[in-house]
Amino acid sequence: MHDISDNVYLINRVNPLASYTLDRFLHNELAVERAMTLNDVRLGVYNVLLSHGFRLQLNGCEFLASLAARYIVKSDYDEQKAISAIAISMGTNDDFIIGCINGSIIRNKQFISIASRTLGVTIPPDKTSITDVVTIVGAVFKVYFNYTVDTEHFEEDDRPAINFSRAILDHGKKR
Repeated sequence: MHDISDNVYLINRVNPLASYTLDRFLHNELAVERAMTLNDVRLGVYNVLLSHGFRLQLNGCEFLASLAARYIVKSDYDEQKAISAIAISMGTNDDFIIGCINGSIIRNKQFISIASRTLGVTIPPDKTSITDVVTIVGAVFKVYFNYTVDTEHFEEDDRPAINFSRAILDHGKKR
C-alpha cells in the first residue's frame, strides 16, 4: 500500500488530525483506516471524481480513476509505468490515455475550486496536470475514505486487450 501521508495537500490541511474531537470523529469528519478490497478503492475513487465534477461517461475519467487507484494502492507507484499498464490493459497506446485524461481534466473547470474547499487547502488554479490531479484525488480519498488493501495486484494487468489499430493498421500503413 502506498503511503501518501507525505502528500502536499494532506500536510497543508487547515484541520490537522490532532485537532479532532470525539464529536467531530463521530460525525464522520475523519475516515478511520479500514481494510477493503481493490474494488472498494476503485468505487471510492469514482465517488471522489463524481463529487468533484468529473463526467463519468468519458474515457478519460475511467483512465484517471484507474491511475488514481494505482497511485493510492501501489507502493512503487510510477506515473509513466502506470499509464503504460493502463494502455496495455485497454488495448491502446500511452498517448491516447494521456490525451483522454487531459481532455477529462480540461472539461472539468471547477475541479480545483471544489477540491480546495474539500481539502481546506488553497490550491493554485494552474495545478491541472495529470500528476497534480492524481495527487489531489489521492489526498481527498485519504481524508474521506482511507481504505487499505492487502494486495497491490491489478487483475486487468493479467488480461491485456488487443490493440487492433496497431495489429491491423499502423497509423494508416498496412503491415
